Amino acid sequence: MRQKIISLLLGSLPFFGWCQNTALTEIIDRARQNNPAVPIAKQSLSTRENLYQSTKNNYLPKVDVLAGYNYLGEKTRLNLQGEKNNVVNYATGELTGSVGQLYQQITGNTPPPALQQQFYNTSHNIISALYPDGNPEIGKQGSLLAGVFVRQPIYLGGKLKVAQELASIQAESGRYNLENVQDVATYSVAVEYIQILYANSMIAMQEKMVQAQQKNVAYAQNLVKADILPPYMKNWADVAEKQAQTTLQNLQLSKENSLLALKSASGMELSDELKIDDKLEENFGVPPFTDSGAKNGDIRVLQGKLREAEAAEKLGGTIGKPNIFAVGNVQLFRKELPIILPPWMVGVEMQWTLFDAEKKSRNLSAKAVVEEASLLIDQKQKVTDLALATTRNRIVSLKAQTETLDAARRETYTTTEMVRKRMENSLSSIKDVNDALQLQYEAEKLYYTSLMALQTAVATYYFLQGNPAQITQHIP
Repeated sequence: MRQKIISLLLGSLPFFGWCQNTALTEIIDRARQNNPAVPIAKQSLSTRENLYQSTKNNYLPKVDVLAGYNYLGEKTRLNLQGEKNNVVNYATGELTGSVGQLYQQITGNTPPPALQQQFYNTSHNIISALYPDGNPEIGKQGSLLAGVFVRQPIYLGGKLKVAQELASIQAESGRYNLENVQDVATYSVAVEYIQILYANSMIAMQEKMVQAQQKNVAYAQNLVKADILPPYMKNWADVAEKQAQTTLQNLQLSKENSLLALKSASGMELSDELKIDDKLEENFGVPPFTDSGAKNGDIRVLQGKLREAEAAEKLGGTIGKPNIFAVGNVQLFRKELPIILPPWMVGVEMQWTLFDAEKKSRNLSAKAVVEEASLLIDQKQKVTDLALATTRNRIVSLKAQTETLDAARRETYTTTEMVRKRMENSLSSIKDVNDALQLQYEAEKLYYTSLMALQTAVATYYFLQGNPAQITQHIP
């Protein structure tokens, strides 16, 4: 029962806990979520998606509440004196004509000129006397004005549609950028993981070398005690054993550095436990070559930039088209105004920019950005195709080289064993065994270095294709 409870507890812990051996697939899953660059890309994508959603509301009317209090330096006045002469002369003429018509109707005769002049002078004097003196005040010095103003787009020359399309493309570019960041994180942890597998293989090999050197030291010690071997010959074994120990320590420190780099790339704390004991897979297969970089992350990001530039150019083409709005206004607090405004108003407005000096430069700039993005995509595609071809050739070369180095290192096993047996039969020296072990070490190192380079090249090939996680088909 106790063992069962412990098993359940261990199963519920995260995969990095309790020093469990961690697979590359688990590291990649964590890196794609927690790599330091991923949250930034996610935030950028979220911002773009929110902006896209907001453009869907551009078709809705704009409703403003406009309110303000104005205090004038003095009360508003009607400018009656400025128009006095015109008003008096006009009214005098009208009154004189009416009196003349009345005279004609009564007497049947047209009034003589002298009488008409008398009618005119009398009318002028009467109207002048009745006309108000000065400019009368109207309204208050302070007035509160408030109202609701509504503006509904009817036709904007396609600006809203293109703006929404541009926002949608920008959101899609944000997704491409996030995927590219995740691909880079995947590739980074894959390379670091291969480095750790290499370190494990070298450490395991070096531990055997240390054991062999320690065996040589013990054997030399026995020969010195038996006066068969001079003491200085044992020094060769001591020096070789210390060199082997030092090399082992350096390999272990190198592995620790790779573990730290892997933790950082996967978003872990440097103090977190991470255990990787697997070694390089010696029967490493070569992937099928397709040399297609259509899904390459950088190319997809550039394609998104190109679509953004094309949409921006399209948006620039709509600037010269007219804008038509339906408008409405409801006025409040109208009684305090010098002039009483109508309580509400509806209408249609048109805005049409007939001249814009910057329009041409903006259109040329947008067109230049489109051309530049197209050139960048073409250049990146060529660079990616070249990198895929050279990486493919490198994989083939490394595969053949690794097989040759594998055969060579196996031959050194035989040589070392033969020299050891000869030493045990007093036919060779401790130094000869040390030399054979050193040759074996160099052969092993060359083999594992070539094997690591092969696996790294395969990871690079998948990354250039835009599918870096496919390396887990070879390294689970």
